[in-house]
Amino acid sequence: MSRWAVLVVSQQRVAPIDLPTARPLIVGRARGAGLELKDPRVDERHLSIRIIDDQPVLDPLGGTSGVLVNDVPCESPMTLSAGDEIALGDSRLIVMALGVVAAPSLRLTSEDELSARLDEEVRRSAGARSLGFVLVSTAGLNVAARQALTRRVVEAVAQTGAVASWGEVADDLIGGLVPELSDTALSEVLSIVPHVAGPRASTASSSAPADGLSGDALMEAAFCRLLSIPLVPDEPAVADPSMVRLFSLVEDFGERPGAVAIVGPAGSGRATLARALFRARGVEPVVLSAHTPLEGKPPAVLVRDVERWPEASLRPVLELAKDKKRLVVFTATSGDRFDAATTQLLEVPGLAERPLDVVALADAFLREARAALSRPRLSLGADARRLLEAYAWPGQVRELRTVMLRAVRAAVRDEIGSDALPTRLSAAGPRSNLRGALQEAERDLLLEALARTRWNVTAAATRLGLPRRTVVYRMARLGLRRPARLR
Repeated sequence: MSRWAVLVVSQQRVAPIDLPTARPLIVGRARGAGLELKDPRVDERHLSIRIIDDQPVLDPLGGTSGVLVNDVPCESPMTLSAGDEIALGDSRLIVMALGVVAAPSLRLTSEDELSARLDEEVRRSAGARSLGFVLVSTAGLNVAARQALTRRVVEAVAQTGAVASWGEVADDLIGGLVPELSDTALSEVLSIVPHVAGPRASTASSSAPADGLSGDALMEAAFCRLLSIPLVPDEPAVADPSMVRLFSLVEDFGERPGAVAIVGPAGSGRATLARALFRARGVEPVVLSAHTPLEGKPPAVLVRDVERWPEASLRPVLELAKDKKRLVVFTATSGDRFDAATTQLLEVPGLAERPLDVVALADAFLREARAALSRPRLSLGADARRLLEAYAWPGQVRELRTVMLRAVRAAVRDEIGSDALPTRLSAAGPRSNLRGALQEAERDLLLEALARTRWNVTAAATRLGLPRRTVVYRMARLGLRRPARLR
């Protein structure tokens, strides 16, 4: 891939400007133009130069003042070569070819590795610098088109100078981590991706600290935007007695004056409990975080992630909480920063301590994603349920929701099996005996081949490299029957 630039010669400066590969360079007087020229003879958007098929192409944009290329008027798009001179107003742009830039290597990590890297980068930045995460869906594209689109996106982001990490979240879904940039630079990088991916792909993004300060929070926000589902679920799904009791206490706390602190692991459902508390009181809160401090004295306030607040910023909020006419609700990992005389505590246990909630929440998340993707027949298989129940859920409810949204996208048949779940769940799940493990693996392979061939047994046998009679025999032995009706 060639690298192109223009040498700008004007009254204000003489300097080279690299030509971006993912978007056109706009030249003109308008504020925000890629190359802004303070010249009254230049229109606000005078011309653009875009890289097409590795060559710069000039478009005069209908400028009233005209454009000259090598002293010849240019009135329509034309391909430029190294050494060409563009004249507009009192300025000159000289086209330069700066050699060949090696394309970045296309290495896609696993979903587990990408998640671990995302967590690491969020912890390292600690909200001091913006960090972005992007999902690109390639559903409906064949393997060659998917690879071409992926390379196009990776190269376009690399050309901005951002050092991104990319991973394969599912067969038709890639994720990209764009570490610490300024807000402006990150917005520019993320805005490039939909343009480069094109209309046949769909994209969504999230960023820290705006969407949260954990990898699971960024994953959840991006998945929800990709599937066009609310970031906050409509209704909580609770089955474990500990959570049923907590939600019953909300009604009681809703009638009491004073502040409430909801403590527990991040992502465990603290915000869901807080919303129920505000609903019980019939008020809509102002939501505050360490990055959006208190202004004025609103009647209802939700103060998120108290442990991230500097002491000086938190002090006026704690003072406001002493006013019993106002409802102030805090979420925190512990109750260490609260005065027991003025603040009532509600403790939310981690998801691993409420095992009955795991499948109840998984089913609820499956329902919302199933509706968004128009897959009404999709269900959760027994093997997947076992893995969900056995996993420790260090990322709490938020991690479970992300896993389910990803599983709905990854499932190639109408039952979510263990193959649609991240490998970290399988590694943490109970070990079965060798014969059972082999039988489960055989069943998964057969079901995947049948689903991909729409239950055409002959085609599935060809895909597996087995005789048709062998596939028929193994289907009968495993109790696999063709569904009555396919979508």
